[in-house]
Amino acid sequence: MKSILFSLGIAIVAVAAAIAAASATWVFWDAWKASDLEAFRALVGAFAGAFFAYLFVRFGDALKKIYDRKEKNHTSVVRLQHYFNDCLNTTSDNLFIANDCIAVFSEARLNSGNHPIYMNVFHQYPINTEIVINLTNTDFLNEVYSLNVGLKKMNDSLATVDRAYGQVRDGFVSKTIGERDYLENARRTRERCVELKAFLLQTQQDLVRLFATANLLLKNPPFLVRVIQALVRSNYPKGFGSVLDRETARVREEMEGIAKASAERIREAQESAAQSVVPAGGPPAHR
Repeated sequence: MKSILFSLGIAIVAVAAAIAAASATWVFWDAWKASDLEAFRALVGAFAGAFFAYLFVRFGDALKKIYDRKEKNHTSVVRLQHYFNDCLNTTSDNLFIANDCIAVFSEARLNSGNHPIYMNVFHQYPINTEIVINLTNTDFLNEVYSLNVGLKKMNDSLATVDRAYGQVRDGFVSKTIGERDYLENARRTRERCVELKAFLLQTQQDLVRLFATANLLLKNPPFLVRVIQALVRSNYPKGFGSVLDRETARVREEMEGIAKASAERIREAQESAAQSVVPAGGPPAHR
């Protein structure tokens, strides 16, 4: 059915082109046979002007669309750098929680008689699926898509571990679960954290690789972006380190002064409040 519709569309376009070509040929032939050559030249000039104007407009529109597409791709890659950075921070936090949970539920602590209770929970990844729409590099797009799929599965696994242990912890605190069952589930939580740690480390490597890929793709920005980067300072000037040290010291001094002033106001308010309070057992106030 699709091939039939495509063939029908090609036939309609061909017929329309043939009619237009025949009409143009008839008009030019009729003008050529006429005795007024000035009218023929005017007709040819008007046609040529309109034709080339149409070509330049369409060519400019096509170039603008290509440039806009490239600029949107550049913007998306920049946004992906921030996205990867957020995911790396979340991965670092989750690795800390996994290692901490493994240490809390070590065999030595579980067998010590003081049964540990863990209150921390894993952090969910901020998944952004719309950010890849304007990418033009299909290889990079597929890698980011695969990353988002993996992060979704990771979020589900992290939530499952939190939910499973949270129910056991709440039951143990409320005395509805015995000591033996709690210790068994604590060991299972530790085992799940060991498994999650391996996946988190792999996710961290994937994010670092994608971050490096984004850096390489940004080496060739659009022309206007290069112009803006050349006109607007995009890095620290020379001697910025020494100026930064002086400014940092000045900011610290201002913060210390503000802290001292705030402490003085708090002290004065406390002294004023203490003076307005009548001591216990003191004489009543005269009316």
